[in-house]
Amino acid sequence: MKHISTFFYHVGQGFVGVFRNPVMSTASMLVLICCMLITGTFYLVIDNINRNFKALDDLNVMIVWIDDDTGDSDVSADESTQDDDMSGSPADNRETAVFDEETLAAIRALDHVTDVYYVSKQEAFDELVATEGSDADFLQYFDADTNNPLRASYRLTFESGTDTENIRYIKSALIDMGFDKENISENIDLYDNLNNVKGALTTVALWLMAILFVVSLFVIMNSIRLGLFSRREEIQIMRYVGATNAFIRTPFVFEGIIIGLISAVIALGLQYYLYAQVISEIVRKYSVVDIAPFGSYLLYIGVGFAVIGVFAGVFGSLISIRKYLKV
Repeated sequence: MKHISTFFYHVGQGFVGVFRNPVMSTASMLVLICCMLITGTFYLVIDNINRNFKALDDLNVMIVWIDDDTGDSDVSADESTQDDDMSGSPADNRETAVFDEETLAAIRALDHVTDVYYVSKQEAFDELVATEGSDADFLQYFDADTNNPLRASYRLTFESGTDTENIRYIKSALIDMGFDKENISENIDLYDNLNNVKGALTTVALWLMAILFVVSLFVIMNSIRLGLFSRREEIQIMRYVGATNAFIRTPFVFEGIIIGLISAVIALGLQYYLYAQVISEIVRKYSVVDIAPFGSYLLYIGVGFAVIGVFAGVFGSLISIRKYLKV
């Protein structure tokens, strides 16, 4: 019971400290809220950019087209000789029914290539039908078996975040294998530009968060110091009668934690309004990109804000109180 009553005493004194200096406490909260909002907003923007990147099928995919005069006949021959041996899932069958096993293995062995598989003319036509819909007008003029205008291809997927230099290395290696440059489809420039945008946003977010975090520490420290200064005689008496440093320090630590948690709750509410009512509405109005609901971020944002607030409050409190514990 003694420990429980002591705990509630410290918490109560923490709230008293917050309201003892309302101006500095409010200033501390405002700076922390700004820090959290900037961090949260940049995180949401960057993550939505990543989500939309993943929706672009060809962003980190390189397609190597196979000319009809070299690909189809040989592929058909390979498929006919391998029909009796192939087993397993359709995806496994598609990997074994390739134009050239050695070429497939060589492509797969390239650095930064995470996946490669062969797409036959039939599969390419089926994908087109699935994408455009079987009632698309132009499809009535073509047939997958006898009048298929599409070409077979290899499809390479490279690691997310691969830099432009390594993507060009992959393309150069394919050319060295004998593929025509014109038959290699990629989006190097778009991929590079989008990665630059993500990198710039991340850098700006980190710098702004760091600056505001440092500012918030100083404001919290000053707020705690004002409380310490007003209670300096009380603290000295407590030290003389044998109170431990931990007993004296704990209410001020709780004061910092309370400031941090209140800031986190307010920032979470403002972040929800900013994201759901402002950013989402603007995006939907202009139909620029798809945007994820705030509910999918609620846990991560809430925990992140709480961690930032508690860390700033505890750190700022511990630094402020050190010299006042010396009598």
